[in-house]
Amino acid sequence: MSVDDAAKKLERIWPWIPAFRAVAETEHLPTAAQRLCVSPSALSRSVKLVEETLGEELFVRGSRRITLNRAGQRLLEAIRRSVTSLEHAMHGVLDHEFSGSFRVASLGVLTDYFVLPALLEVQKARPVVVPCMVTLPSKEANRQLASGQIEVAFYYDATSMPGIECRRIGSLQNSLYCGRAHPLFHARSVTLASLADHALSVAGIGDRGTPMDGWPVDLARKVGFQITMLSTNLRVALSGRFVCVLPDVVADTDLRAGRLRRLPPTPVPDTEVFAACRAEDAQSSFTADVIARVERALAAAPRAGGEGKRPVALKKTRRR
Repeated sequence: MSVDDAAKKLERIWPWIPAFRAVAETEHLPTAAQRLCVSPSALSRSVKLVEETLGEELFVRGSRRITLNRAGQRLLEAIRRSVTSLEHAMHGVLDHEFSGSFRVASLGVLTDYFVLPALLEVQKARPVVVPCMVTLPSKEANRQLASGQIEVAFYYDATSMPGIECRRIGSLQNSLYCGRAHPLFHARSVTLASLADHALSVAGIGDRGTPMDGWPVDLARKVGFQITMLSTNLRVALSGRFVCVLPDVVADTDLRAGRLRRLPPTPVPDTEVFAACRAEDAQSSFTADVIARVERALAAAPRAGGEGKRPVALKKTRRR
């Protein structure tokens, strides 16, 4: 289909888009009709006109309900993206500050130490904004960005997707830690060889197929405990049962208080942090402000051992 043909079809279905969206989001004609204050039969006719104009069925029709098919899902996502962009543009057209819900995806350490504090600052400065936070990995966050379900996402995996602008905004320095009850806490020296004798608490696998704690995939380690979120490892480390990889920002308070020891062998690289939004929203002053606040917080985060820390060169050890 040519661009001109697509534009003509869009122009023809434009009056029926609200009807399609209501039915697509509810997948129930009576509920959609109540939302738009029209009859179910009128809605059904509008949806049929959309399908006939596009030459494509958008729903799977059963005896009691209708369900979006893949073509219908793609159209609904496109409509949501467009509506979100129009809503943002209207603030500029009307010269109004952004207000209402601002939906943000993040996870784990990013949420607790950087995104949440930034959003609290934003909400204090602009009380008309209502931040709405969700926890999503990068691929799902990009999908929801594309469909207009969220406005900005922060994550660790640089996941590309058409129409999504993703850029690196900083990094988290990671180190190995253990609690006071762990045998290595009072050890005079800790080497990779001695570390290999002790079990670690490890995080899950990220969207790129690598460990979320950044542990080198070609370096063996003894696994004694598994967690989902890296921030959970703080409590595991404090228990003294296992050695843990922790972002330095997470360990900082307990390290200063003497409840944790940072172990010298550091095979774990920094964790890069990315911010993503729809390409058309990248220049939005409000979206840019939220991202900038998180970026500044990352730059100011505690980093054990100072700036410029590099992972030490390590020899591989066999798993025991």
